[in-house]
Amino acid sequence: MDKKNGYYRAYLEKITSEDLLPGALALLKKLQAMQYRLALASASRNAKTVISRLGIESCFEVIADGNSVNKTKPAPDIFLFAARQLSLPPQACLVVEDAEAGIAAAKAAGMTTIGIGPVERVGAADHIYPSVAAIKLEEIV
Repeated sequence: MDKKNGYYRAYLEKITSEDLLPGALALLKKLQAMQYRLALASASRNAKTVISRLGIESCFEVIADGNSVNKTKPAPDIFLFAARQLSLPPQACLVVEDAEAGIAAAKAAGMTTIGIGPVERVGAADHIYPSVAAIKLEEIV
């Protein structure tokens, strides 16, 4: 496991802003312009490294990662932790997720969800889009 994690951490050192998903930075900037408070909630213990390498750490007021909670997705704990850090009730939160477990966790937390990807994976989300670039905030907010 240590050897595998070493390979992964070496890979992370090569990530740049060029590796952002198409539309991700534009979405973050639009949400900021609309004065939404943003948190990252990732089960990864390397989340801070990843967003730093991507150059988007300044977009987030809160970073909740695998070190923040004991139970990870599909438990709602990481989303509830992020909401508490933002001093927001869960029902005021909107979660963008690309994984079935993440959608389940956000729904269990009582949050509205945007699923990114195929219906087979994110079909339980409140709103579904094929990609981040396809998200239309005006349909949601």
